[in-house]
Amino acid sequence: MSNLTDLKRLSMGFFALPLACAGLMIMANVQQTDRDVAAEQHRQYCEDVALWRSEVAQGVPLNRRAGQPDHRGIADEQCPGIPTSGNSQRQLASN
Repeated sequence: MSNLTDLKRLSMGFFALPLACAGLMIMANVQQTDRDVAAEQHRQYCEDVALWRSEVAQGVPLNRRAGQPDHRGIADEQCPGIPTSGNSQRQLASN
């Protein structure tokens, strides 16, 4: 009887290892997907702020602008390649 119990323990050990590895691989994949989604959201935010600032510079009326203002306050520091805000905040307040 003890040999059968030992065999069950051994077989459970062999099944547990691949199961644990599969679980770790799934978790790594989910984390990579989360990073990809966050990077895409950040890229889209920067693109929208750049579009907004471009339309501010062109004098597009507030109610006709596309994109979004830098409501997070991060674009100047974290969005390389887009023009700095300049006087866009004053233009927003005066419209």
